[in-house]
Order: sequence, then structure tokens, then C-alpha cells
Amino acid sequence: MSLAQHREHMSSEDVFATYMKEDKLFMHYQPLVDIHKECVIGYEALTRFPPNASFNNPVELFQFADQTNRLFQLEKHTRELAIDSIAHHLHEEQQLWVNLTPNVIHDESFTPGFTHTVLKNTGVTADQIVFEVTEHSAISDFQGFRKLLEHYRKQGFKIAIDDVGAGYSSLQMISELKPDYLKIDRSLITDIDQFREKQYMVEALQHIGKKLGAGIIAEGVEREGECLRLIQMGISFMQGYYFAKPSYPPPPLPRSITAQLKQERNSKKFPLKIDKWTTYSEILTWISSYHGNYDNHFALIQGSNGNKVLPITEVVRLVASCDNKMEGKIWPHLRL
Repeated sequence: MSLAQHREHMSSEDVFATYMKEDKLFMHYQPLVDIHKECVIGYEALTRFPPNASFNNPVELFQFADQTNRLFQLEKHTRELAIDSIAHHLHEEQQLWVNLTPNVIHDESFTPGFTHTVLKNTGVTADQIVFEVTEHSAISDFQGFRKLLEHYRKQGFKIAIDDVGAGYSSLQMISELKPDYLKIDRSLITDIDQFREKQYMVEALQHIGKKLGAGIIAEGVEREGECLRLIQMGISFMQGYYFAKPSYPPPPLPRSITAQLKQERNSKKFPLKIDKWTTYSEILTWISSYHGNYDNHFALIQGSNGNKVLPITEVVRLVASCDNKMEGKIWPHLRL
């Protein structure tokens, strides 16, 4: 090790020791949202710390802890902090998502079971905790790590795999660890409304999740277009800056998002609008380009005396039975 590397290492040592001894670490929380129920189902705990010259982000901090055989010490400290900081904010139907690094089992000081001790007197239960498996290198001991997860499951904890579709979150990890949740990496979510290839990949992961009984969560949702496309694809659970940035106290779902979701749901329920000028030909064109479900969806009939609704299936039957009326108006033939 060169003199410069030694100095850098010692500087990192000092910063790490300070963080552990002087309570410099703190938590921010980002909500996980159930789109259909318009509510926050849980929060991911994210480690934060003051600016320093050694660590640019939490990943570097945890990598340093791993390299110096103090990963368990850091995970234990941050997990206690994550639980204690949110205990009075977490509703009983909500979950807390905390990181779990597979390499922690190789730490000499690692001992399972401390999370239950932390939960005592907090009001948070084991079934509210989701261990989010984060991995930045290949898992070297699948058998040992799988046994650890089985131990956690027997205690009531849930398991999620992070960054699915990127890096080391491979199909092998999914098949070996049998998670309760799959969190799709943001690389597949960014601009998903603009790229069919990403949609195909996410659809494949949805199929895998359904077969395994694992919930699908879309990470990194930052734009309205991404959110709406995911809704159309049938994904209910999402997380990202579009809903809220990580902060403390844990942020709620903004009212503006709730209003927008209601508007989108109404738009999906009434995808077809008909007025007195609408022709058979226009309805036929709409039918040929519509890819949604006909069941429980309606046409909004807009008249001078107010709006009425008709099941889309009835409109389709009417158009199918028409006889040389393509340029005629459909309004006189509607059964209102």
C-alpha cells in the first residue's frame, strides 16, 4: 500500500469510527405506494450522513465496512436506527424495508436474531419488516445465505430482492432465495413508456413473479408517463421521486398524486366518449385501436341534458349489427 493509499485508508477509518461512535448517521425514508388503493404500504429506510472526504454515498460506506470486516457492525447500527426512527410513524398495516447484504454472513461478528431484540418495545412486529437483499457482487455462498433467510422467514420477516433486472440480481438469485417481493431496477423503469423492449422485460418479470407468488414493485418511477404506463401494464406497487423523495419524517402520498390517480382511473373506466355527432365509422376505428378490457368499462354518452353511460360491450354489439350505416350517426340508435 502506497503512502497516499495509507493516508486515504486512515482517513476513511477516522470517518467510519466517528460515524459509529458519535451518531452521525441518520435515516431518510421513501414511500412504497399501492396505486390502486392510493396509499403508502411501507417505507424503505435509506442511510444518510454528513458530507465528508472519504465516502461519496452510502454504497461506498457499506463497501468499506465489508472490506474491513465491519459490515455486521454497520448493518446492525443502521437497522436499529431505521426501526427506532420510524416506530412512531409506521402504521400497523405498513411495512419497513431495510437492507440486508449477503456478505454479512461472512463477518466474524455476525450473529442472527438481534432484529427481534431491536423490535421489542417499539410496537413494530416481525411481519412488518421486509429484508431487502442488496448485492453489488455475486453471492459466494447461496446455501449459507438461504439458510439465514429461512431463519428470518420462520420468525415472520419478509424477503425482497432489490435491483431485479440489473447487476447481480439474477434469475439464479430469484430461484434460490424465493422472495416475497421483486423490486424491478430503475434501469428498466426509466422511460418505459417510450421503449417496448423495456415493457417486454417487465412483463416477463411480472410473469415470473406471478408464478412464484412474489409481489412486483417498480423502482425509480420519476415521471407521470412512466407511472401511467405501469398502471396500464397492471403494476400496482411503485416507488420513486414521482411520489416523494426520501426524507424525514416519512413523507405521505401527496394529494396531487391521489387526485391524478383518481382521474386516471375514471379515464380507464370510461375510455370511450360519444356525442350526437359521432359516426359508426369513428366508433369502428376506436374499437380497432382499443387494447383494453371491455368488462366493467363504459362509454360516456355526452348529451345536452347531461351525461349517461352504456357498457362498451353494448356499443360493440350495436356497431357489429349495423347495416351500411358507416357514415351515419350512432346517436339515434343508442338505447339510453
